[in-house]
Amino acid sequence: MIRIFLGNQLLVLFLLPLVIAGYILCNMYSVFFEFSDFLDFGLWGTYEEPDLLWTKFISGIVVFINALLLNFLFNTNTFYERNSYVVSLLYVVLMSFYHSFYQVDGVLIAHFGLILALFQLFRLENNTDGRKIAFNAGFLAGLAASFHPPLIFSLPIVWFMITRIRPFVLRETLLATTGFIVPMIYGFILVFFKKHEINWNFIETSLNYRQQQIIFLISIGLLASSAFLSIIGIRIKNAKSSIRFRKLTSIIFLLLLVGIGLGTVEILFLDQYEWFSFGIISLCLFLPFSFFNRSTQVFATILFYATFLFSIAKFFI
Repeated sequence: MIRIFLGNQLLVLFLLPLVIAGYILCNMYSVFFEFSDFLDFGLWGTYEEPDLLWTKFISGIVVFINALLLNFLFNTNTFYERNSYVVSLLYVVLMSFYHSFYQVDGVLIAHFGLILALFQLFRLENNTDGRKIAFNAGFLAGLAASFHPPLIFSLPIVWFMITRIRPFVLRETLLATTGFIVPMIYGFILVFFKKHEINWNFIETSLNYRQQQIIFLISIGLLASSAFLSIIGIRIKNAKSSIRFRKLTSIIFLLLLVGIGLGTVEILFLDQYEWFSFGIISLCLFLPFSFFNRSTQVFATILFYATFLFSIAKFFI
């Protein structure tokens, strides 16, 4: 399975909807992740979900779009010598451990905004005017934060991301900040007129708390192993790559820190782990290099299949 996605066959992307649908159907059968009666979209409000079968697949559509965008980002920036579609598969498999995969909410929409923000950041050049791109990147990151309010605290990270490509320019930083604030303002205006509270928490993902903890510990162990392997793979790649490539990977690494930081805060204060999913975006861009390198290829393949099998087995444990 992993081998066909590592290749340069565009047609393998048509397998992704089947994989996504398989996960969703397994969850509908086992109800491992409960469906909430309300959908939380951060500053944009909470809405009642209609009891219709097709609404259960909306999240799968968004996951599919995010996976395609992330893979397109990988290929268009020539992260590897030839096109590969393993990034999309990794995103689908790793995201299957999170509630957002099965019921669309602000977290999943925030993923979409952050991926688009990466597209803008990767367009930055050292010797060209970056004001427009800085504003666009800030706007898209702010849009993500409006759907998932805890991302508000990631604004300083956006500043650091810009300066990883270019020298510090106050005007660009101010424009990025302005762009970040614009969607937040509109979101808070909606909050004011609707007079509703912002939900900073997330629903429990399982009725059986003990099972949830066990699944979490195993999944976090697999993700930690993936992160460790990703770092090894990207370090090997960086040793042979251009300066610009190393700058791009530093941006991705900062996003990984955002995911780890948010996840740690959620674990400590909210006893949930949904926010760790933001680190998945970075892992999916780093982990492929472990498959491309001979010294880590075997272990990466074993780790992927262990993760994939457990992602299915969790529905029946």
